[in-house]
Amino acid sequence: MLLKKTLAANRKALVLCPMPAADTIDTALWRHDPESWIPHGLDDANGAAYCDVWVSSDMAANPINADYLFLLHGSAPAQWAGFTRCFCLFDGKSDAQLHQARNHWKAWQELDDTTFGYYAQNAEGGWDKKN
Repeated sequence: MLLKKTLAANRKALVLCPMPAADTIDTALWRHDPESWIPHGLDDANGAAYCDVWVSSDMAANPINADYLFLLHGSAPAQWAGFTRCFCLFDGKSDAQLHQARNHWKAWQELDDTTFGYYAQNAEGGWDKKN
């Protein structure tokens, strides 16, 4: 849903995560909804010039010059330059993921020109801003 909203806003999205999660996301993006699959690429595949979504297990890669960044499974980019929005997604029911997200939050507070917001997904699939 977040990637569809990104595309609707005419933005490009880079999804960073380690293997094998990157393979799983790649498969899910092709199969999730047969009526509205999301064209994308994975790691060093061909086609970066034609995609607005890219999945990468290389934390230094951004082959599509995406301006929206999605971080999964504790990923962090090698550099932040060029991104206008970042989404750090984690399972709030996992103590390990929650601890890692809190550590990232603390470390990222020192980034210049950055505004932070925390949202939690609600039962209807929407997102609620938390304080």
